[in-house]
Amino acid sequence: MACRSASVERVADKTVKAKEQVNKLQEMIKAQEADNKSAFFKNIDSHLADARVKDAREISYNSDVKTEYTSEFSLDKIAAVVTSALKALEKATDKSVKAPATSPDAIAAYTDLVNRVAEAAKSSSNAAASLSFSMNRLSPGVFAFLYASSVNIKDDETFGSEAVTTTAIYYRLMQSIDDVKQQAAFGQALIDAKNLIDMKILQAALTDQLADGKLDIDEWTKKDDAYSAAIRKIQARLDAAKFETARLRAMPKAALLGAPASGTEVSEKLVRSAIRRLSAKGDAYKVVIQTSEARLKSHYY
Repeated sequence: MACRSASVERVADKTVKAKEQVNKLQEMIKAQEADNKSAFFKNIDSHLADARVKDAREISYNSDVKTEYTSEFSLDKIAAVVTSALKALEKATDKSVKAPATSPDAIAAYTDLVNRVAEAAKSSSNAAASLSFSMNRLSPGVFAFLYASSVNIKDDETFGSEAVTTTAIYYRLMQSIDDVKQQAAFGQALIDAKNLIDMKILQAALTDQLADGKLDIDEWTKKDDAYSAAIRKIQARLDAAKFETARLRAMPKAALLGAPASGTEVSEKLVRSAIRRLSAKGDAYKVVIQTSEARLKSHYY
């Protein structure tokens, strides 16, 4: 399955060249599928070994593709496909294993996670690259893995000044009976807490890209607003669950299942470095600098 955002679809429908360019992107990502799948599975094996899970078996595996402008922050169609796979788990898993949470809040948390992983793949920042893979324990014995990879093309004549990106999302659901015995409880809030830290790294990386000249002010503003809205939504769920993100940083690495242990440090370093570079570029970046400094002062990251 491959889907396109409405804005890309409108351009692709206008000229043969645009349609060919979009098809070329999708062919490029398809040509990488074998290598991406291999890298994805190797990463899964490594993370399962770190979590001391030795008996994991595959419940399902699939991939989906989305083409959109780089500044767009909407993967609802792919997220819906991935989360529908979660809802089907109840029928696919052994009766001895508790089904994963499929409440509206749990699905919302995972939808945001799908979006975050895809955004990480689209980002040109090295700091965000590691976030394009995700492992999460959905419930005792049930693990969900996500991996994203992107290719992009820029053609001013066809698409305007902004690049178009095709992102492939790979997802795999696995089950472990041993893990059921090891895990006493499942915390939906843990997914949100890790995702909050990772989304803020992406937001910090956005300012880093602006300082590097990889984005202009308008693109930064559009995506920063979208990231802020996503972060507020995640934070609201954590507040409702009375979950303090400080608890996340205090947890042992094995419990985090791949979340960066020093997300705050990574974000702060990126932003401080970006502020120094933007300060040398003149008043055009004054608002970005003020916003970034306010976030640092309030311990936003």
